[in-house]
Amino acid sequence: MLILGLFAASHVNPCRAAAWTLISKEEFEQDSAAPRFRGFIAPATQAGAPIIEVDQPDETKSINVPVTIRLRFRPQAGAIIDLTSFHATYGWLGIDITQRILEHAQVNASGLLASGADIPAGHHKVTLQVADNMHRVGMRTFEFTVI
Repeated sequence: MLILGLFAASHVNPCRAAAWTLISKEEFEQDSAAPRFRGFIAPATQAGAPIIEVDQPDETKSINVPVTIRLRFRPQAGAIIDLTSFHATYGWLGIDITQRILEHAQVNASGLLASGADIPAGHHKVTLQVADNMHRVGMRTFEFTVI
């Protein structure tokens, strides 16, 4: 965690990061209007798969824009993270936001930091995936609210 923090501090100043669109208002409205399927079961993470930890945004409180996304990737013993496997989708519609994040992120095997994301006010859900060199896929869904 300390390494990622030092890496982030030396490469990105969140106060100076240019705003970029994570989700447009139109995409947010489409996703908000999409039917929610009760009984939907997310696929289970594979045994031994990497763990994705979300440091930011804080899921426990409402946040303001611009949004910072700070993730930590933790491979299991004997494995390394395959950075090319990172994938991110938004909401119930599964809008692919991978490139939007990667274009504005500092990424290394320890994690990812993307600052300055513009996103409409409301409740948001993002699903992340990353694999290791043994092709085990870790998955994490997180939700947050922007005011």
